[in-house]
Amino acid sequence: MHKKIIFAALVFVGIGLIASYLIFSGHSNRATPGNHTMSDGSVMNDSDSAMDHHDHSAMQVRSEKEFIEQMIPHHQEAVDTAKEVIARGGSTKEIKGLATAIIAAQEKEIAAMKVWYQTWYKETYKEDTNNYQPMMRDLSSVNGAALDKIFLTDMVPHHMGAIAMAQSVIPHIENPEITDLTKAIIESQAAEIELMKELLLTL
Repeated sequence: MHKKIIFAALVFVGIGLIASYLIFSGHSNRATPGNHTMSDGSVMNDSDSAMDHHDHSAMQVRSEKEFIEQMIPHHQEAVDTAKEVIARGGSTKEIKGLATAIIAAQEKEIAAMKVWYQTWYKETYKEDTNNYQPMMRDLSSVNGAALDKIFLTDMVPHHMGAIAMAQSVIPHIENPEITDLTKAIIESQAAEIELMKELLLTL
């Protein structure tokens, strides 16, 4: 049993180091404020992005309750934005597939978190229980590949924020459901970050 606990702890530490690398390398690779340096060395101007002024340190939480209260709206923003891609973007099947996967996974996780919140804290989760600040740009005026480009550009740091939040709650976990959720978020969103960086090179 002790060996299993030690092994699990080592796994989380390893995941945390990977997540930290993704987060900090993403910031350090910006050539100038508002620019994103892509994996091929090119720089993408992003001066209008809502993410330019977002501090990932704000994604730190100190309890499971705070984690749920912040992750639900964070997930919901990703779902809403992905639905816009399905409706008016999705210029390639890969981008449309990514948007569909984000919606399916994160809607399922939102539903689960709301049930846990009701069960554990004896109250219904309400949208006004958090002070979440939007992290994605308004896409209402763009369509097609232009929409896809903004979506991918903003969703990379958005996913980094989710990883940072999941990593921060690990020392405060009391329920195995949160252990499983944080592991899923860190692993799946790290993989999607790499996919989105590759897809950006095709636009």
